[in-house]
Amino acid sequence: MSKEYQLTAATLGEVFNLMQIQLSDNPHLIVTVQTPGTGKWGMARLWRNWMATTATFMAKNGCTMPFYQLKNGDNVGVRPFNADDAHDAFTRKWLGEDENGLRLSWAKSSKDGSRAATVGERFNAMRQHEQYAIDRNIPLMQPRGSEYEQLRNQ
Repeated sequence: MSKEYQLTAATLGEVFNLMQIQLSDNPHLIVTVQTPGTGKWGMARLWRNWMATTATFMAKNGCTMPFYQLKNGDNVGVRPFNADDAHDAFTRKWLGEDENGLRLSWAKSSKDGSRAATVGERFNAMRQHEQYAIDRNIPLMQPRGSEYEQLRNQ
């Protein structure tokens, strides 16, 4: 069984304890250490394509957004749900925040109170969205030889 852990100074003890538990069940573990790179732009471009496809599906099924919001929180008007709305919503849903409360981002570097998601975090977000799409019969592009496909096949 394969397990992947995000290791930081704050989680070192927790990860060590989880590895000890694994060792009690298995005489050997293979440990691979890699820096949390953000991957190539290809996976982010595929994500954006998926968001456009998802947004089209959602808009056709009646999903809308307010045109704007008043200071008191009241919504004014409606507009179609679009790819940027999908990107914001599903990035928040699948990537979320790190252990320090920083919003995870598809950007290549950290900025504006966010942290660039690692390639592993991005891959996990894409896996979750792929399952979301399968459950709703949303056809997503699956380019042959993409970074996502390569990670999925590992």
